[in-house]
Amino acid sequence: MRRILSTLALSALFLLAGPVVAGGGEPAKATVSVEAAPGSAFLKLNIRNHRKIGKVAILVRDAKGRVVYSEEGKAMTGELVRLLDKRAMPLGELTVTVTARDFAITQVVR
Repeated sequence: MRRILSTLALSALFLLAGPVVAGGGEPAKATVSVEAAPGSAFLKLNIRNHRKIGKVAILVRDAKGRVVYSEEGKAMTGELVRLLDKRAMPLGELTVTVTARDFAITQVVR
């Protein structure tokens, strides 16, 4: 009888504890991919987040640190895609920085 009661108590504890999430319950991270195909006139930015991105700022700097492109806006979904015209930017290395409430990611494009 005692064993049955302890088993029932343990079962009730597991039922009330809720779901278990692997990895400590941390949400997925944001990703920013920058595609710069050599034959293309565009830089493709693909931003993904585990929830609505919200306010976002995109900065592109040249090798000397000068801002060559800047955009601020609000993304109402978890994904944002931008095509930037490379012809309006200087040749060489570019640094792309994307900042939002959940992340700040910088990538160098050659």
